[in-house]
Amino acid sequence: MQGSRIAFGPFVLDPDIGTLLKGQVPITIGHRGLTLLAALTARPGEILTKAELMDAAWPGTAIEEGNLTVQIATLRKALGQTDNGGEWIATVPRVGYRFTGTVEPAASASFREIPPSGKPSIAVLPFVNLGGDRDQQYLSDGITEDIITELARFRSLLVIARNSSFQFRNPTLDVAEAHRKLGVRYLVEGSIRKLGDRIRITTQLIDAATGTHLWAQRYDRALNDIFALQDEVAALIASMVEGQAEADSASRSRRKRPADWDAYDYYLQGRAHFHRYELDKSERLFARCVELDSTFAQGHAFLAQALVGRFWYDNDPLTLQKALNSAHTALALDRSDGVCHQSMGLVLTHMRQHGDAGLHFEQARSLNPLDVNIAGDYASWLNYGGRAETALNVLETALLRDPLPPIWFWEVKGSSLFLLGRYSEAVGSYQKAGDHFFIHAFLAASYAHLGETEKARAEVEEAFTRKHDLTVRLISGLPFADQTALELFASGFAKAGFPV
Repeated sequence: MQGSRIAFGPFVLDPDIGTLLKGQVPITIGHRGLTLLAALTARPGEILTKAELMDAAWPGTAIEEGNLTVQIATLRKALGQTDNGGEWIATVPRVGYRFTGTVEPAASASFREIPPSGKPSIAVLPFVNLGGDRDQQYLSDGITEDIITELARFRSLLVIARNSSFQFRNPTLDVAEAHRKLGVRYLVEGSIRKLGDRIRITTQLIDAATGTHLWAQRYDRALNDIFALQDEVAALIASMVEGQAEADSASRSRRKRPADWDAYDYYLQGRAHFHRYELDKSERLFARCVELDSTFAQGHAFLAQALVGRFWYDNDPLTLQKALNSAHTALALDRSDGVCHQSMGLVLTHMRQHGDAGLHFEQARSLNPLDVNIAGDYASWLNYGGRAETALNVLETALLRDPLPPIWFWEVKGSSLFLLGRYSEAVGSYQKAGDHFFIHAFLAASYAHLGETEKARAEVEEAFTRKHDLTVRLISGLPFADQTALELFASGFAKAGFPV
């Protein structure tokens, strides 16, 4: 979804980050619904044919017209009526649909403020890519993310997660706006330019409450010095905020850096695809990373996570064994890294070794208690163990720190709500979780338990277009340790109409 933020009535739609707000409250609409709404509001008053809308929301996919009807009905229910009692989206019989409202540009949408923690709070905004090559965007994003990770290791700081801080990619940043929306005291911004085998990074620390620039620095280094430079930048920022004593604290764990620049470059590319859930691409790039530098622990850890993602599609025990091998290698290289323990916990969960998986998740959370990705995988493990209420509490706490978590986070939350019998809320969460076969299967089960047969069948069809061999038995192969939780999902799949 592309486009500028727009407002209509009490709503603000941001197609770029995929959010719809009513006032300051997020409205739950799935990816396809938001895509359709963006297409309609981009041409207010015009008739968009059914073919145009289906091509926008299901590009390159042959679907039944009933899927569009279901999405439009869901949109109408979410939007309610206009002030004059009409519909925001009018039906043009046998042709398509038309957006009836008046659309105008809108300021940035607001998000929940981070609650006070007693710690200095800080957000690192995405560094500007000055190279002019959009293909190098992964480099500036990846380096920014690594600086965020390094800062998060200073236990006296509250560091805002990547997914929330990365919403502020606008080069004409309003510091007061970022301060208000992220609820932080300090901001870090900067730029990156790659020049042959050298890199130039400029960075500055801003007191967001006053707009005062507290510190600025420019670095010109060889590419192979980038790992030490990230540590240096994080330590300087921390020392400005908390004092040199914390920056020198021996309790701060450090990641073991890759020895090879090309390996790190492949790692950054892989991570960029991983965040977009393009797992096949990320797997190849992580594999190339560890081929070039077999000692880089996080390369092996992320390769393990990508392989678990592949296992959801191929259901091949050999894929899971490869993931286990990668996770073992990661931990052998660096047992002080939370992501390495997270990866092992994820693999062991899918191997149904739930007790050992829990030990690794607890260690991961101890090493990095603010990591929303670790929190999400830990909550998934809790769901599989029949502890959905605890899982939901973990997720809600993580959302206070990161109002824009990774997309798979909503699948985990949806499953927590499903297991608690809160099926309508589960639907809302699943609808934000992407376009994978298992998401449509979970939606089908939720609608089936709600007695909404038509919607359940539509989601079954969506699931089959992405994976043709789906059965209740296959979907029920999820690694549940709790039989009651498993039966709740299995009965939903059967009611929805999946073959046994």
